[in-house]
Amino acid sequence: MATELGIALLGAGTVGAAVARELDVHADRLAHRSGGPLVLRRLAERDPARVRALRLDGVTVGDDAEAAVTDPDVDIVVELLGGLDPAAGLLETALGRGLAAVTANKAVIATTGRRLAAAVRPGSGGLAFEAAVGAAMPVLAMLRDSLQGDEVHSVTAVINGTTNHILRRLEAGDSFDRAVAEAQEKGYAEADPSADLDGHDAAQKLCILAWFAMGADVTPDQVQRRGIRGIEPEDLRAAGGLGAVVRLVARAERSTTGLELTVQPTLVPHPGHPFGDLEGADNAVLVESDLAGRLLLRGRGAGAAAAASAVLSDLVVVARARREGRIVPLPAAVPVRVRDAASSTSGAWLRFRLAEVGVGTAGDARRVLEQAGVTVERTAEGVAEGEIMVLTGPTSRSTLARALGALGAAGAPASAVQAMDRLEPLA
Repeated sequence: MATELGIALLGAGTVGAAVARELDVHADRLAHRSGGPLVLRRLAERDPARVRALRLDGVTVGDDAEAAVTDPDVDIVVELLGGLDPAAGLLETALGRGLAAVTANKAVIATTGRRLAAAVRPGSGGLAFEAAVGAAMPVLAMLRDSLQGDEVHSVTAVINGTTNHILRRLEAGDSFDRAVAEAQEKGYAEADPSADLDGHDAAQKLCILAWFAMGADVTPDQVQRRGIRGIEPEDLRAAGGLGAVVRLVARAERSTTGLELTVQPTLVPHPGHPFGDLEGADNAVLVESDLAGRLLLRGRGAGAAAAASAVLSDLVVVARARREGRIVPLPAAVPVRVRDAASSTSGAWLRFRLAEVGVGTAGDARRVLEQAGVTVERTAEGVAEGEIMVLTGPTSRSTLARALGALGAAGAPASAVQAMDRLEPLA
C-alpha cells in the first residue's frame, strides 16, 4: 500500500471547511486518484466556532499555523488563510522545507508567486494554485498544459463575481449602496468590499493569467485599474437602451511595444458577447492565440464548493507528483515592458449631458469630438432628457481624454457623465 501523505490545512473558513469535509467523506476516491491515502494531520484555525462543526478525529487542531507547517508528519500544506501576511511567509517556509503546497491565495501568488516558484524543491510535488483564478474553471491548467506550442496574444476576462452581482442589482434599479449591502448579506462581498469594488481582486487574477498565458512577470501595481465605484443605475439603463450591459473586464494584450494590462468597467453587447449574460459567481475567460484561435472558458468562479473543487484537484495533482518524485511544472516568467494604456486604442461608450436642450446641440457635441480626432460611429438619445450617448470607433485613450477635456471647457455644448471602453460583438 502507498505511503500516507500528511496534510496541514491552514484556515477553516467556508472553503477550508469544505476541503476538510471532502478529505474525510471522499478519502477513498482521493486516495485512488492521488496514488495513495491523503490524511489531514494538522488544522490551524483561530476561530473555535469554525472547528466545532467539523469531524476531525485524529487531527491536531490549534491556532499556530507555523507549528502546523513545521510538523515533521506533514508533507503537503494547503493555505486558505487569504491576505499577504502571514500566508506568504508560511508558504515560503513550507516550500523551503521541501513540502508541496496548494493555495487559493491570489494576493500572494500575484505579488510573490515567482519567488515562491523559485523556492520549490525538486521532487517535492511543487506548488499549485488553480483556485486563485476562476475557482472551479481550470483556466491555469489549460494555459499551462494545452497551449505550450502556441502564442497567446490576449486574455480578456470577467473574473470577479461580486461585481457581477452588484451590476445586476444596479440594472434592476437598486442604488449602488443597496447593491453592495445585498452582496455583503449574501456573502459575495466582504465587510470591506474595496478589493472587489476598486478592481484589486481582478488585477491580482489578471497578473496570474498574464504569467501563465504570456510568461510575464508582472505585479498588480502595473495594472491600469478602475473599479465600479461611480457606476449608477442610470448607466445600466442607458447601456440597456443600446442592447448592452456593463461588466468589470480584465484584459492582458501583447503587442510589439509591450504588454497592456487593464481592469475597468466595459460596455458589453448583450446578446452578441459571451460576457453579456454573466451574473453572480459566473466567470469567463476569453483567450486568443495564433494557432488555436479563440478559446472560451466559463464556469463558477467563486463559492465554497467551486473553490474547494479546485483546491482538491490541486491537492491530488501535487500528491501524485510527490509520490512520483517530481513537481507540478510552472511556466517560466520574465519581466516585460508594460505599456501605458493611454496610447492604446479602443472603441468607447460615452454619455453626455447637453448644455441646453435644443436643435443642433447634439451635433455640436459630435463636431467637438471629431475635431479632436475621435471617430463617432453612432449617437443615440440618453435615458434622461438632455442626454445623448456616443459610440466611438477605435480611438487612443489619450485622444479621447483630450476630447473629453475640450467638451468640459467653459461654453462647451455638452459635458461627460460617463465614459468607458466597449467590446465588439463576437462573430
